[in-house]
Amino acid sequence: MKIELTIKVDYLPTWGLREGVRELLQNAKDAETEFSAPMTVRTRGEVLVIENEGCTMPYEALLLGHTSKSERGDLIGKFGEGFKLGVLALLRAGHTVKIRNGSEVWIPEILHSEKFNARVLAFDIQKNRKDENRVAIEISGISLQTFKEDIAPCFLWLSKDMVKESDKVTTEYGTLLLSPIHKGKVFVKGILVETKSDLTVGYDIHDADVDRDRRMVSSYDFSWKTRLIWRQAMGQRPDLFGAFHQIIEMNAPEVQGLDAYDATRLPLPFVQHVVDAFVAKHGGKAVPVSNLGESQELEHFGRTGVVVNPALRAVLETKLGNLGATREALKNEVTRTYGWHELTKEQRANVLRAVKLVNEISPVSLDEINVVDFRSTDLEGTFSAAGIQLSASTVANASACLTVVVHEVAHRSGSDGEKGHVAQIEHIWSSIVQNLTKFTFA
Repeated sequence: MKIELTIKVDYLPTWGLREGVRELLQNAKDAETEFSAPMTVRTRGEVLVIENEGCTMPYEALLLGHTSKSERGDLIGKFGEGFKLGVLALLRAGHTVKIRNGSEVWIPEILHSEKFNARVLAFDIQKNRKDENRVAIEISGISLQTFKEDIAPCFLWLSKDMVKESDKVTTEYGTLLLSPIHKGKVFVKGILVETKSDLTVGYDIHDADVDRDRRMVSSYDFSWKTRLIWRQAMGQRPDLFGAFHQIIEMNAPEVQGLDAYDATRLPLPFVQHVVDAFVAKHGGKAVPVSNLGESQELEHFGRTGVVVNPALRAVLETKLGNLGATREALKNEVTRTYGWHELTKEQRANVLRAVKLVNEISPVSLDEINVVDFRSTDLEGTFSAAGIQLSASTVANASACLTVVVHEVAHRSGSDGEKGHVAQIEHIWSSIVQNLTKFTFA
């Protein structure tokens, strides 16, 4: 019986030996998981044999799109096309393929179809063989050396003996591959998908979106999944802090897109490691910024704006604060605190008068007041649990001094603009006016 498939011979023209073997090994691995049918892979002379003991393939396996895997996250394949396309790639590359399937032998070939008037993939199915509950796929033209050097390294389960356990860190999202032989290699469910020259380690991602030819992981999926792998791996092994820190400083592909949310989910000891290294290198007044304009702005505040990449900045900001918070903190920063002897006669009089007038309504004493220079010349005063700070320029003017003392004392009832704060300002002012009126007309 001969079955012609509706697959033209030149479909996926770039696929060859590697892709063909990949698809057949992937199917065999899935059969091992799905049907508890142990897989064995061996060479016999110049023939590669892929075998599953304990299952057979139905004719539906020849249908493009037929699969039992679509809802199985633990399986590698899902589209129902790998077996057919893998066989086609091998035939096109000059290899013969024989499939011993139960009591049948399937022999694929490329032939001219009279029905479709095109060269297509077909299967010649020979019956009445010894019935065995197994599938054995035989691929010619593959020596033991070719298998070991060109095929096995593309499948982690075929090359696991080549790597020490200490060179692997397994997480729920995938495995970090630290061995030098895996540098730059990206596997998905144990199968090599691509090699990236700008990676310092390798990865085996449990699940990822790959392109149509299964040669590239989507950039978004790659950076997202590898960040998750690193996060959990560092939780298991703090000795990896330095390696991931280097990856962040390189702005490597696996940290593209790392933002403030991702940074807050990294292990806190790792974040502190990064911050400590930044401060040690650039000094205690260094602030991470994204461009020269921000760096120039911070120079006016007496800070060193260090331009870093977005990923490193996101990590540093979890401890050092973002630029907006830094601006606010620097604006409120005190550059000088005055002693009483350093104030002019007018400044002393203005402070004493303001404290006396407000204290009659809301308790405040000179002990709670500091006269300072703020880094920002626009700032007139601040309130905190530690007390009230008034700018030296503000207390030089009697009216401004009183206004700011009223405003800051009223903060005991709320923040700027809150109902309690506004009401307290109005209460203090109206009471001051009433007291002054009584004094004037007594």
